[in-house]
Amino acid sequence: MTQVIYSADNPPAARTSPVQAWTEETVPVTDGSERQLGKDAFLTLLLTQLQNQDPFNPMEDTEMTAQLAQYSQLEQLTNLNTNVTSMAGYIQAQNQFQTLSLIGKEVRAEANVFSVTGGVVDIKGELEVGETAKIQVYVVDESGNQVRMWDWGQKTPGTYELSWDGRDNKGEKVADGSYLFQVTATNSAGEAMTEGIVPTITGKVSSVSFDETGQPVIHIGQSQMSLSQVIEILQASVTESES
Repeated sequence: MTQVIYSADNPPAARTSPVQAWTEETVPVTDGSERQLGKDAFLTLLLTQLQNQDPFNPMEDTEMTAQLAQYSQLEQLTNLNTNVTSMAGYIQAQNQFQTLSLIGKEVRAEANVFSVTGGVVDIKGELEVGETAKIQVYVVDESGNQVRMWDWGQKTPGTYELSWDGRDNKGEKVADGSYLFQVTATNSAGEAMTEGIVPTITGKVSSVSFDETGQPVIHIGQSQMSLSQVIEILQASVTESES
C-alpha cells in the first residue's frame, strides 16, 4: 500500500485526492546554493527595491550608497574566491609535476617500512635512539604476523643501522611485499618508552602516484608513503650516459 500525506490546510475528505508522499526517488535534494545570495540576485533585489520605493519617501542617498558598497564588496569577494580557486589548482598541478622528478632518486623518510622485491630488501632502515634503552626490533607482515626479531640489548643514544636480509626467524626467504619494523624499548628505569625512538628508511623512488585528493604518494619498491614523510633527498638517478 502506497503511503500518502495530506497538507495541513486541506485535510482528507470523502472526495479529496490524497497528496502523494515523497519517496526516496522523488524527495527534493538541494546543496544549499539556492539559499545563497549571489551578486546577480543582489543587484536584481536592489533594482526592484528602487522601482517599488515610495516616491514620497525615497531611499536616502546614504542608504543607497551603503547598499551599492555592499554590492561592490560582494563582487570583489566573488572574484577573489574564483582567483584563489584557480591559483590553488595551478599550484597543486605544479607540485604534482615537480614530485615526478623524485622518480629514480634516493630519499630518506621518517617511516618504518621494509620492501622486498625479487627476494631482495630494497629499503634500508635506521633507528635514532634518544636515550639509553634496551631495544628489541620486530619485522611483521601486512597481516601483523611476526616474521623476524632481533634483541639489540642496551643501546646508548645514537643512530643505528637496521639491516635485514629478507629472511624470517627460521632462515627462510619471505615473500615479496611490504613489511613493517616495530620497536619496543625500555629505559634505565625499566619503563616502556613511547618517545625517543625515531625510525627512518632510505630507498630509491620507483614511482609516484596521486590519491583521490590529488596528494602525491611515493612508492619505494613494494612500499608507499606520503610526500610529507620524506625528510631528505640523497642523490639523483644515474642516467645511461653516466653509467
